[in-house]
Amino acid sequence: MKPIFTLLLLGVSFNTMANTELEQQVAALLQQKAYADAKAILAPKINSKTKDAFLLASLGRSELALGDVEQAEKLLARAVKAKADNAEYQFWYGRASCDAAQQASMLSALGLAKRCAKAFEQAHQLAPENAEYLQALAKYYAQAPGVAGGDKTKAMELTKTLQQLAPVKGQLLELELLLQQDQTEAAEALLAQAPALQSRPEPYFLQGLKRAQSRDYQGAMQQFALASEQDAADIDAERSRLMALYQLGRATVLAKAEHQQGINALQRFLADDNTPAEFTDWAQFRLAQLYLATEQRPAAEALLKPLQDSTKDNNLKTEIKKIL
Repeated sequence: MKPIFTLLLLGVSFNTMANTELEQQVAALLQQKAYADAKAILAPKINSKTKDAFLLASLGRSELALGDVEQAEKLLARAVKAKADNAEYQFWYGRASCDAAQQASMLSALGLAKRCAKAFEQAHQLAPENAEYLQALAKYYAQAPGVAGGDKTKAMELTKTLQQLAPVKGQLLELELLLQQDQTEAAEALLAQAPALQSRPEPYFLQGLKRAQSRDYQGAMQQFALASEQDAADIDAERSRLMALYQLGRATVLAKAEHQQGINALQRFLADDNTPAEFTDWAQFRLAQLYLATEQRPAAEALLKPLQDSTKDNNLKTEIKKIL
């Protein structure tokens, strides 16, 4: 810390120190995923006139993690307006805009999606060596419709660049694109030539999704089961492993087969501390369906009755009413 030479500089130095300490404290909380604690510290320091990009971006990230996507998008928009040359803020603004687009009406979704693409492009331009930002942009191009800037040719080109920065991430994205385009032989060849992928859950999960889309539920179940048995070396792998358990349970419902396997998978999914919260309601519903299929109605009702009262998903409420 710089020495304080005069009384005049005392206030300036104190504020600088306080801001640095605040930034360190908030950064530590975000690192620990203590988003509610971060919000409690940040919210009182922000109003409609705040232009501190760090405060705005940090609260935006916290709101995004806590599920308030609309507020997160607004805060992060203010952050990038205040400091447009910060790649990290652009990346999180892109994340928030993409999430907001998924929840918005059709009229609003396109504008949000385009803002998402622009933010990811800005993040990549500002930090071209950052694999996470490049992956986000490539995935956007791969998954978005053409009217919103999706471009599978661009996406495939970026997978090659990504493989130079993060080989596994790039190969997984290339595999996803090949499966999307029904290039099954090329996908199988890529997997055979990439030993690092063969012990990860993502390749089997992606193949399971492809087979489920074709209503090959038996084939999908085999792939999801394989995915669920692989080691989760990082956050992406862990999410795919868990989602494979959910999709395995769902596939047994749709296939009307292997009910006990589906029950076991969904019970594991719901019991895991890292289970994505946005899927727990539907996982409980699918588990209840399997209980009914195996003549365990009391167990099904024990799940469905509280779920009917607690869920905010109107489609799920409708499905519950059909079987209660």
